[in-house]
Amino acid sequence: MTGSRWTVLVLVLAALGLSVAYGLRGSSTPAASLGPLQRQAALAPCPAGLGPAFPDLRLPCLGGGPAVALQAGGTGRPTLVNVYGSWCGPCQKEMPVLRGFYARAQDKVALVGVDTEDPDRRLGLRFAIDMGQHWPAVADDERLVGAHFQPGVPLMVFVDAAGKVTHVESGGYDSGAVLAKDVRTYLGITV
Repeated sequence: MTGSRWTVLVLVLAALGLSVAYGLRGSSTPAASLGPLQRQAALAPCPAGLGPAFPDLRLPCLGGGPAVALQAGGTGRPTLVNVYGSWCGPCQKEMPVLRGFYARAQDKVALVGVDTEDPDRRLGLRFAIDMGQHWPAVADDERLVGAHFQPGVPLMVFVDAAGKVTHVESGGYDSGAVLAKDVRTYLGITV
């Protein structure tokens, strides 16, 4: 593990320890206290929905703005939905791959995150800042989206433009080339 990854891991563990010590929960974090972190994270606006294959939930947009009714419509274009948590080692490892993919493919394929089981939304926002994540994300405090598809994170859900799930991949990506190959295979898009 490189020095920067150790630093991120130590910071995440310290933040988790503080959140447990002070009893912080994502659902009780006042929205007003998130504003400075939301501005710093500069996440793209959340879509109105992800499609009918998702659970019937309304989840808060991590970057601010209206809650997302997951089953409502879809993004209107092929989408990758990444289910992750700041506390998850493989999720941390996957983030640079997703950052590179987002930079290359955002005009062809949408990317939406589902930050799951973070005990405080501030942890999810700090993770986005530290990892350079600027794509939209929703906060799933109870891991309902991941459980809907299968247990465990990271999880990538491939969704076509009509909102139909075409593939679910677990375990995370450590290669942009492999992710691009799967996007071509399951969404028919070359990036």
